[in-house]
Amino acid sequence: MTDITDHLPHRYPFLLVDRILLREPGVRVVAEKLVSFSDPLLQGHFPGRPLVPGVLMVEMLAQAAAFLEAEPLVGKSIFMAQIQDARFKAPAGPGDRLELEVKPDATFGKLKRVAGTVRCEGREICTARIVLSMGEAAS
Repeated sequence: MTDITDHLPHRYPFLLVDRILLREPGVRVVAEKLVSFSDPLLQGHFPGRPLVPGVLMVEMLAQAAAFLEAEPLVGKSIFMAQIQDARFKAPAGPGDRLELEVKPDATFGKLKRVAGTVRCEGREICTARIVLSMGEAAS
């Protein structure tokens, strides 16, 4: 996959996945986010000690989860319906290379739950289960 925007409906500045490293639709996705001083998500969070907000690490996992789907999600609706068991174990900031791994966990009709992990230099810094609502084409 050469262009993430061919598969994902998000756009700058809210596109939080930089590259897909491994993709096995329906099985597992490994993606990455390179955190830079110029990232809009760091502006003002916090002056003098920029940190990636934990909620945006969860959003990164949800965006990576879209690549579990075989077909692109552009033009379709996908919403985060629930965040379960989110744990934040260490901060992330400028210069960090975040590895995002997601795997399917359960399916309940149009709801799909994924288990995700954010790692930095091999350390687990965030884990969460996310319930996504997968819909038809957005109108």
